[in-house]
Amino acid sequence: MTQQLTVLSSPEADAGGGVPQVISSLPVSLHPTDGAGSDLVAVAGTPGWTEKALESIEAGARGVMVIRPSAADVTALRDRAEASGVPVVLDTEWAHNPAVAAAAPRFAAVNDENSLLEARVNAPVGVDVDQVLLAQLALIRAAVDPVVSLSHARRNRHGYDALAHLASGARASLSAILSDALPSSATLRIIKPRDAVTLAVPASETAAPGRVTVSGPDGATLLPTQWESAHRAAWRRLHALAEAGEACEDLSSFAADVAIVTGGRPEAAGGRG
Repeated sequence: MTQQLTVLSSPEADAGGGVPQVISSLPVSLHPTDGAGSDLVAVAGTPGWTEKALESIEAGARGVMVIRPSAADVTALRDRAEASGVPVVLDTEWAHNPAVAAAAPRFAAVNDENSLLEARVNAPVGVDVDQVLLAQLALIRAAVDPVVSLSHARRNRHGYDALAHLASGARASLSAILSDALPSSATLRIIKPRDAVTLAVPASETAAPGRVTVSGPDGATLLPTQWESAHRAAWRRLHALAEAGEACEDLSSFAADVAIVTGGRPEAAGGRG
């Protein structure tokens, strides 16, 4: 039987992650509260989010959701969360879309040292470029493989182009376009001599489905679509982890991606959290 957990969310988290809408869509699992002692706490990923997440754990929260986290040193938060068995789920822009999990085994079949991953994202003008790159790295990690090295060919207020290597030895080209003329979205593609896999993911606030297309000698197949937003999927995951009393690896993965983005410069990661 599903246990209903209470959720405390700040106005900033509500605005960034559509928390009230998600809660209303999961009435059996989640219930809003504005008081102390809530089971789950939503924190906006603006600078200082690691301290707020730590405070929530110290206050007894069974789980923490961080909405669109900015670069930060998560060492203290990770250690405390692991010691207490409290899951801290990072709700990045695309990684929790259900299509990502569906695409992962398909990408695994074509991901090797001879592969080239093409990754592109569209994001609004004015967003933090590091935050966009972190969200793209989280998507690549979830769908294909972790990025282990990265170098920029271009980076400015309009976006970036970068070359990277994955843990498998595959090469990757990453790009981002910051424009209000295009909706927020992400695309991943690996093309081999006989096979290809493409993943297209919309913005996290929409329930429009991600699309996974697998191509081969017999033609192209669109995998079954799942009509659920990335935000909602992230909350279902946090609820399941908190109900089971299990921590998760989001903070460790995030720390590795922050090191890639910042080149290991602590000051670029927002200092110690």
